[in-house]
Amino acid sequence: MFGDELNILGVFDSVESAEAFIKNCEKKVDLIFVDVILPGKNGIDFISDLFIMPYIIMTTSYDSYAVKAFEMNVVDYLKKPFIYRRFVQSIQKVKKLIKMDEDKGSNETLILKNKGAITRFLIKDIDYIESYSDYIKIYIKKDAFLHLIALRDILKKLPSEKFVQIHRRFIVNIEKITSINENKIYLDGYEDLELPISRAQRKNFYSLFLKQ
Repeated sequence: MFGDELNILGVFDSVESAEAFIKNCEKKVDLIFVDVILPGKNGIDFISDLFIMPYIIMTTSYDSYAVKAFEMNVVDYLKKPFIYRRFVQSIQKVKKLIKMDEDKGSNETLILKNKGAITRFLIKDIDYIESYSDYIKIYIKKDAFLHLIALRDILKKLPSEKFVQIHRRFIVNIEKITSINENKIYLDGYEDLELPISRAQRKNFYSLFLKQ
């Protein structure tokens, strides 16, 4: 029924291999099926550690994790054993959500953990990102969200036609740029902010910016 619509990118029997695949996968991952009981880590923790999260459907033999799973915005919770019709219903939910995202102009989201809360943000809302060694701050409408990840790693997960590194400390959303003056970038809504374009990143930045 979904043969032409679902492309299985991988099947994994360990958390480590799944995390490594998601981190390095060049294709966009839209959906992950996750069991609750996994070797070395449970499915809830696995979801919590994803900084960019596709839609999630949990499949498990246990009822006790359902509330926690839905608190983390999973699309559905399939109790094993489940019938094929129930599986189809879950896939249809995901398809509707992806369609809604596409109608909004972006189907890419970023999951951030901030002060114990997990929130889904649209990538297109991100203004710029600043690096603090192994941490970054993601700025959305002047609000800053601290996250434990290196700048180079999050850059891999952002659409390369919209986000560009301009300095060893900064990534910017090209659509948010209002002006450039003497290798300083100014962003919409950040009147007093000047972001530098480093010499090393200058050629790549202008090449991408002039294509817009």
